[in-house]
Amino acid sequence: MAGEKREHKNIVIIGASIAGHECVNRLVPHLPSHLGIRVLLIDARSFAWWPITILRAVVVPGWEDKITIPLSTERVFKADSPHRVIAGNKVLELREGSVVLERPFEGSEEVPFFRCVIATGASQTIPTMPGWSQTEKEFIDSLRRSQRKIESAKRVVVVGGGAVGVEIAGEIAAHHPHKSVTIVHKDCGLLAPTPPNDVSIKIQKGGSAEVKSYFSPPTDPRLSVELGKICDKLGIAVILNDRVIIPIPTNSSFDDESKDNEVHPDGHFSTNTDGRVSEGDKVDSESKSIEWDGTFGLQPSLVTLRLESGKTLQADYVYPGCGVRPNSKLVGEVDEGALDDGLIRVDEYLKVTSTSHESIFKGQYYAIGDVCSCPGFKLARTAFVNASKTAGNIISEIKGKSPSKYSVGAISHLDLPLGPDEGAGMTNFGWLGTWVFGSKVTTRIRGKTSGTERFFAGRFRGEKKSEIVFD
Repeated sequence: MAGEKREHKNIVIIGASIAGHECVNRLVPHLPSHLGIRVLLIDARSFAWWPITILRAVVVPGWEDKITIPLSTERVFKADSPHRVIAGNKVLELREGSVVLERPFEGSEEVPFFRCVIATGASQTIPTMPGWSQTEKEFIDSLRRSQRKIESAKRVVVVGGGAVGVEIAGEIAAHHPHKSVTIVHKDCGLLAPTPPNDVSIKIQKGGSAEVKSYFSPPTDPRLSVELGKICDKLGIAVILNDRVIIPIPTNSSFDDESKDNEVHPDGHFSTNTDGRVSEGDKVDSESKSIEWDGTFGLQPSLVTLRLESGKTLQADYVYPGCGVRPNSKLVGEVDEGALDDGLIRVDEYLKVTSTSHESIFKGQYYAIGDVCSCPGFKLARTAFVNASKTAGNIISEIKGKSPSKYSVGAISHLDLPLGPDEGAGMTNFGWLGTWVFGSKVTTRIRGKTSGTERFFAGRFRGEKKSEIVFD
């Protein structure tokens, strides 16, 4: 029947993330042309963005123009290709053999598939990522506003000393060395210090109540120490074993998503949205502070933050260095049993699995990247490995072969820049141990552009060229 033929025609990739786009690039060259199978890359946004350098773009003027590329079929696929990009169109529902879109594609909101890959990533607070409803121009404008607000601040407090918190503190301190920058972190060291013998075990284990989501990966204590030394060098104050008490904002205007320059972890939006630094926005360090109301971003005056220890801090800019959440809502809405601590539960083949016997997930869905519960750090390298394995397994299934099991590999790597000239990282070699390195190695690995040309612009392999140029 014609309907049955169409049902097995599409391979749907939800999310033009690092993992999703890489999966497309791994699939397309190896699809048997005589079977008429096509790839549909779907993304809610009309543009792709580069998370590797987003924190620099939040702080440093000029970088906002180097982290976005419009999403279109001609930029992703070659001319006369059957494959399509469906950009600026949200997936509203997952079904057993199809997905439902917000707007019609080829005359229908429902798109059937042979296999579907969920690569929806994770959400952070704006401006650390674009808002779902933002255009490319609106996102770039929001980054420029953020740069101006940080420029106007004098006392910055970063809530959370995970990867995001440490990196943004480093960017601010490196580019604005005369500002006061303080990190408040709940753990005994930056990131998540873990006994060395347990690091490799936790990396290999995968999503669970013990390991959680890997957004603050298990860290060799020596790396935490090295990061602390760099913070001291940059003049960043670090408060450990303590937490900032975050009030819930009560101003009703915080719920207006059109004002989306900063977002509270509970979904409340800051009212500091115009991006212009007026005289009223400039804070007199000698003026009397008021209690912080839980709004992130530039404060209307000097505010007092209270810590669980009873200590207080004063700030005129508060940055949320915590609150990363997997974008797994689509899965949770149809089957809560397919979630593991908020991550999409996957099996040893990266296929979505569930604890429910009535689940719609029966081997036709994969999940990769930051949104899934597979072992490994939630970093770009893991996304690339996930994408490669999943593409290979889908090709195997098309050819009637069995899929192969996923392995995180014996080596795992993490490097974290603190501005353009400082940073630290570690490489875990399994039973051989962990190598911890400092700024010289980190800056050599990252280079001046953190792989933007090769790994971001370079992943667009369509007829229309996509370039990002650096001086």
